[in-house]
Amino acid sequence: MDKKIMTLSLLTMTILAAVVGGLIITTQATATNSTTKDITTTTPADQISFLMVGMARGRYRGRGGWNRGMGVLEVSSEYTASVNAILEADTDVQNLISEGYNLTSIKPIIKSVVAADGMITFKANTAIAFLENGVSGHAVARIDVENASVLKIVLTTITVIDKTSS
Repeated sequence: MDKKIMTLSLLTMTILAAVVGGLIITTQATATNSTTKDITTTTPADQISFLMVGMARGRYRGRGGWNRGMGVLEVSSEYTASVNAILEADTDVQNLISEGYNLTSIKPIIKSVVAADGMITFKANTAIAFLENGVSGHAVARIDVENASVLKIVLTTITVIDKTSS
């Protein structure tokens, strides 16, 4: 019983510390004098959904994974068009498309940098594109948006042997 009480007490204190820390950070952020720019983009909200770090089934998704970040992130049509243009210019991607692969989604990889003065900047220099060929083939392409090139393509082929019909 003592372990349960101790565990619940520590959990409660951790949650309280996180809430208080969030309030302090929010207060500090609103107290600083800074200029902000409103940027509005339109993309369906269900296209890309970023989760808070560690919330994907209780585990981290790894370096550069798309389950990191803050809430729902909308990607502009210009960014999507830029990534599409890079994919269309790549011969390996064109070969996949000619084999029947379809582009299913584009997810930016967001890099956040904290400057010496505490300012945080976010930039999506890299993107991940998902391609599918029916239910048997999947491809993932890593795109360098700044240098307009495809860095890597990973193909996965799934073979299903159905033995129930015999």
